[in-house]
Amino acid sequence: MYKKIFVIAVAGFAGCATTSGVMPGPNGTYTISAFAAPVRGGATGAYQTAFEDAQKYCAKSGKNAVVLDGQDRDVYQSTSMAHGNFNANSAGAYGSYGSGGGTFASGNAKLTFRCDPPAAK
Repeated sequence: MYKKIFVIAVAGFAGCATTSGVMPGPNGTYTISAFAAPVRGGATGAYQTAFEDAQKYCAKSGKNAVVLDGQDRDVYQSTSMAHGNFNANSAGAYGSYGSGGGTFASGNAKLTFRCDPPAAK
């Protein structure tokens, strides 16, 4: 029973990587936030997803995204299925599935960028 719930929960987060979409900011800057599940690279995957979307946004006007500020962080999630509860201090190590649970790192990222013309060749 617990394994079935665990498999469903992991499958639900397996391929997720989403962004907020590009939001205009002051002085010609833009902001985008992203989330990535552990399988999509956590904070690194979130940063990459945000950067790719920023590049796509600027490319629509023939420009390149230039990152002015970037912040990312891993969000650790632990599960312990031994007693059917979720426990942040479970016995499993990072990436371990011991005792029917483990610790996984999803990630968030936030980029502030501007769109600049391509560099002259």
